Amino acid sequence: MGVSGSHFHVGQDDFRSVARAYVNDNYLRSVEDQGGLPIILPFTTNKENIKSLVARLDGLVLSGGQDVYPLYYGEEPLQGLSQVWPERDQFDFALLEAAIDKGIPIFAICRGHQVVNVYRGGTLYQDLKYDESCTIKHWQNQSPGMPFHTVDFTVDSKIADILGKTAWVTNSHHHQTVKAVGKGLKITGRSKDGTIEALEATDYPWLVTCQFHPEMMTENSQEAQALFRAFVEACEEYMI
Repeated sequence: MGVSGSHFHVGQDDFRSVARAYVNDNYLRSVEDQGGLPIILPFTTNKENIKSLVARLDGLVLSGGQDVYPLYYGEEPLQGLSQVWPERDQFDFALLEAAIDKGIPIFAICRGHQVVNVYRGGTLYQDLKYDESCTIKHWQNQSPGMPFHTVDFTVDSKIADILGKTAWVTNSHHHQTVKAVGKGLKITGRSKDGTIEALEATDYPWLVTCQFHPEMMTENSQEAQALFRAFVEACEEYMI
């Protein structure tokens, strides 16, 4: 199962400009702990290499990261926008395209949730302050895995079926949210202020997205573990 990677820059002096490929380890451990074999997918602009990478996968996890470039959903950048990396958006779009062409399960988290929505023609609130209905604190500034606010899931959703319930207190680490929902997607989870917290595809076997970060909760949360177990099991079914 591939996990989309990113870049960061660390070091001093001669090494300050060196880009390093990474993904947070908790994505990898969350897949591995449920019996999957996680592989970091390094950022590249080479579309043929992206297709070759996905051709070797049985599932795709789209990880978190930078804000999505607003011009990709028809908006000019607003004051509340944070750092963007348009090339990574294109990388994730290409991963999605190749994964959908192959028909493998897709689990998209935080930025990944937003990327899927934009890829399907949806839009985003560039910052929570632009959503007048948003009243809950969505950037918790607490321990990353701490349960923070309630998310209500629709009865007929994959997530509700996986969890065996329609409400779960998740963590929350985001300042952007889904505004208009993309084609072929349905809302399956909302926080108490109406913020869209989960989406699922209506035209694809297994595409689940969440705005929260279950990979940060798997150490202590049976619900988070269940989400990754369901993803891994879907990937195993694809292999059969």
